[in-house]
Amino acid sequence: MHELRLLKMALDWPFIFYIVFIVAIFPLIIILSLWRYRKIKYLLEQQALKRNGTVTGSFLLPELKCSYQGLPVLITSVPGSRYRYAKTEVGITLVKPAPGNIAIVRESMGTRLGKKFGTADVQLGNDEFDREFLIKTHDEAFARTLVNISLQNALLDLKDEKPRIIVQGTWLTVQLPTVVKSEETYDQLFSLAFSFVDRLKNL
Repeated sequence: MHELRLLKMALDWPFIFYIVFIVAIFPLIIILSLWRYRKIKYLLEQQALKRNGTVTGSFLLPELKCSYQGLPVLITSVPGSRYRYAKTEVGITLVKPAPGNIAIVRESMGTRLGKKFGTADVQLGNDEFDREFLIKTHDEAFARTLVNISLQNALLDLKDEKPRIIVQGTWLTVQLPTVVKSEETYDQLFSLAFSFVDRLKNL
């Protein structure tokens, strides 16, 4: 009787599928995940060579530390999971607080809906930029001074990657909601972040 029950379980398709998943699919998922983390670290190491930086942190969360014009720069790239969003982020600590706080995000269904309910959006007079990006700040004059045509074009060049820029006090963050997978995109990300640093220094 016991043997018949075991045989029935063995012929149960959900049970068979579960065994196949454990034996074959699950190890494959682990291998792919490790390959993804290895790719992230490799790209950060390539950027470290370019920018005289170092890669530290764990295998699962490598960090690139370098500097730009004497300012500390920290770069992380995190794959998405059930509990967190994927992102690649450049964080730069400024010497002194910025003249104002500002957030620049790519327009989306949510931001367009928010504007209908009164969310402020600074318009810069560039139709393409104003259509593609939302600027949130309490200091409109600061936004107009900071985001000149050069920064507008740099943001538009990366619009498909949905960049998000936050300037708050002495902290500048430039973030992409994805894992960067190419040196070209990393170069664009660094160029954008450093352009904001240069602009802030000139204000």
